[in-house]
Amino acid sequence: MRCPVCSAELPSTAKFCGSCGTTLTAPPPPPPRPAAPVYEEPPPMMNAVPSYAGGAQPAVEQPAVEKKYKVLRFIAVLIKILAVVAGAILIIVGLVTLVAGVASSSRTTTTLGDAGPAALLGGVVGGLFLMIYGVFVFVFLYAYSEWMYVFMDIEENTRVTNEMLAGRR
Repeated sequence: MRCPVCSAELPSTAKFCGSCGTTLTAPPPPPPRPAAPVYEEPPPMMNAVPSYAGGAQPAVEQPAVEKKYKVLRFIAVLIKILAVVAGAILIIVGLVTLVAGVASSSRTTTTLGDAGPAALLGGVVGGLFLMIYGVFVFVFLYAYSEWMYVFMDIEENTRVTNEMLAGRR
């Protein structure tokens, strides 16, 4: 290594020049070479919104696709209403049956004979059965209408995907 001021020959470990006293600085390290990428990013998903350092995220535009099957959507709403009404009616009838069975077993005189424990048991069992049946009817009908929506949404998403892929070509 040579001194930049007096051009004296110096050892490579010297921190200053022995001839002129100039402080020697170590040569700057070579710039780091960019490392080879370890992995490649997967292609962006269609509905994914990329994250940017600036904080702003552009909106992903989806093609406008009209809603189809308006009558089928209306039928699904009617089935939901039917589920609520049928479930409520069956639960109310079950409660009335339960109360009627308890009330008839506590009567001291009956016109058809002594009903006593049979009326109590029949009223309680029948009332509980109707209430449980009302819950099952509600759940089944409501779930059926939701499945109609699921299939309509699948069809709509398929059309949206088709439109997006057709726009890429």
